[in-house]
Amino acid sequence: MHKEITSDKNLKKSCHFPNQLTADFLGMDRKGYILCVDDEAAVVEALKEQLLTYFAQTHEVVTALSAEEALEFIHAAISEGEIIELIITDQVMPGMKGDEFLTQVHKLLPDTMKILLTGQAGLDSAIRAINYGGLNRYYEKPWNMEVMAKDLAGLIQKFRENLENQYLLNNLKKRIEELERELRG
Repeated sequence: MHKEITSDKNLKKSCHFPNQLTADFLGMDRKGYILCVDDEAAVVEALKEQLLTYFAQTHEVVTALSAEEALEFIHAAISEGEIIELIITDQVMPGMKGDEFLTQVHKLLPDTMKILLTGQAGLDSAIRAINYGGLNRYYEKPWNMEVMAKDLAGLIQKFRENLENQYLLNNLKKRIEELERELRG
């Protein structure tokens, strides 16, 4: 794993989107995570460098060299209350393939934006990733970072809008429950 999650005792773990939504995060006091997964170190390092050019102010970019390593990071991030906004994965990797990885990720983080970036995926794996892995975008290698960055910015904005909506809904539900208790008495 190329980025370690550390415990922060001051995190406010108040809501439930996708795991432990915090008011700090909504206020942008914390950076979100972008996770890049590819078995080729040169690919994830190049992608990380390019992503940092566009998103360094708002995101930590983390890399993993396998789906299994990425799942370890995801579990650690969830346990620490961190928010993974975006996952970019290759399809063809030793062990778990990208579409299988996205299916597992989707069960853990259904709202996280998911990208399949590959030079070898066939139609079947793309369809599986869409149907079972909540795939948001599909890019072929080599990618055009300018185009991709624009798309990713839109996906991140959508994720954050969904996050804020869930936060507001949770607060509204709490307030309704309080008012109902006051009425009862």
